Amino acid sequence: MSTFSSCCIIDDDEFFSVSSKSILKHHNFSDNILYYSGGQEALDGLIGLLVENIKLPDVIFLDLNMPNRDGWSFLEEFEELPENKIGHIKIYITSSFISPKYMEKAKDYKLVKDYIVKPLTESTVQKIIDSKDIT
Repeated sequence: MSTFSSCCIIDDDEFFSVSSKSILKHHNFSDNILYYSGGQEALDGLIGLLVENIKLPDVIFLDLNMPNRDGWSFLEEFEELPENKIGHIKIYITSSFISPKYMEKAKDYKLVKDYIVKPLTESTVQKIIDSKDIT
């Protein structure tokens, strides 16, 4: 049985998404892995799930640097959705930027649990799994 029922990767880097899916599957992280290549596509898709009364993913891995709608813009709009629909979600920012400023800014968002510097590693995934019952 998987740790989470579903998770979502929002990232325009196809290599990152493929390698991350492989690590997540190896760790039996979730039954269902959604993928969106951009912030706007993700918002549209996730809001579509809400309209269909489908539970949103438990975990979202969110890139910051994407064309059209970046991760910050996604967070601004996403956190406006009803609390009873998004309150269970843990968002992990996944970025190649090692920026104390960005890491500090991430703390301003209630759903963001951590800032992960790419790539997503086996040990990072295991830490998320181990913290499931603590957070």
